[in-house]
Amino acid sequence: MFSLLRRYREVIVVAVLVVVPLGVFLAHARHPGDRTALDRFVLVATWPIEKGVDWAVTGVLEGWQRYVWLRGVENSARDLSRTVNELRAENAELSQLQAENERLSQLLLFVKSRPDVRAVGAKVIGTRMDPKGLQLVTIDRGSEDGIRKMMPVVTAAGVLGRVHTLTPHAADVLLLSDRNSSIAVRVERSRARANVRGQGAPGPCRLEYALRSDDLIEGDELVTSGTDGVFPRGLPVGVVHQVKRGGHGLYQASEVNPAVDVNRVEEVMVLVSADPPGAQPAAQAPAR
Repeated sequence: MFSLLRRYREVIVVAVLVVVPLGVFLAHARHPGDRTALDRFVLVATWPIEKGVDWAVTGVLEGWQRYVWLRGVENSARDLSRTVNELRAENAELSQLQAENERLSQLLLFVKSRPDVRAVGAKVIGTRMDPKGLQLVTIDRGSEDGIRKMMPVVTAAGVLGRVHTLTPHAADVLLLSDRNSSIAVRVERSRARANVRGQGAPGPCRLEYALRSDDLIEGDELVTSGTDGVFPRGLPVGVVHQVKRGGHGLYQASEVNPAVDVNRVEEVMVLVSADPPGAQPAAQAPAR
C-alpha cells in the first residue's frame, strides 16, 4: 500500500490539488438549500484552509501595498527635502542680494548728498590686517579706472581709509585703523580740531592733539575737517570714547570708535575728485 502511494504520489498530489478546489468551487456554487451532505462536509473541512489562504493572501497584498506606499512616502520626503534645501539656498542668495542692494543704495545716497564729489564704486576683494604690519583691504578698481594714490575711500557710514598702492585693475586701501593713518577731524558739537590715528588693529583709534582747553566729551561725533589735503570736510570718522585729561600737559587723550567697521566692509566709494577748499597740512604736534 505504502509502496503504491510512494510510486503514484505525484499523481495523487496533482489529483488532490485539482479535485479539492473543484469540489469547493462546486459546493460554493450550489444554493445552500441544494447542498448535499458531501458539499457541507467539503465546506466544513476546507474552511480553515480557505481562511488561512485568505489571511496569507490578504497579508501579502496589504504588506505589498504598505511597502509601495512607504516607498512613495520616502520618495516624496526626499523630493520635499530637496525642494526645501533649494528654497533655503535661494532665500539666502536673495537675502544677500537685498543686503548688497541696500548697501549700494546707501552709497548712492551718500554720493548724491555730496554734489562736489565724484566717486567710483568698488568691491572689496581681499584683506590684510597684520597686527605687526599694514592694515589693508584690496578693492577691484585701479589706475585704469582713474584711481590714484592718496584718494579717499569711504562707505555710506563714513571714512574707511585712503588709497595706498595701485595696480592697473586693483588698489590697496590703507585703513584708518593703521598706525600710519592720521586723519584731521573736528568735533561736530564744539568745532574743536584734532587728529584721529589708528592703533594697528581693527577697533578703537586714538585722538591726538586735542587741546586740554577744548570742549570734548564722551559721545561727541568726529567728522573730517578738510584740512589734511586728503579728505573733504564733513565725512563721519567716529565717536569720542573715554576722554582722559591728565593733571598736566598740553593735550587731552581719548579713544575713538570708528564710524566704519573695517571687518564688515564689502562695497566702497573712491572719491576721485574731492578737493577740500583751503586744504592745509594735518595738525602736528608743536615743535619743542
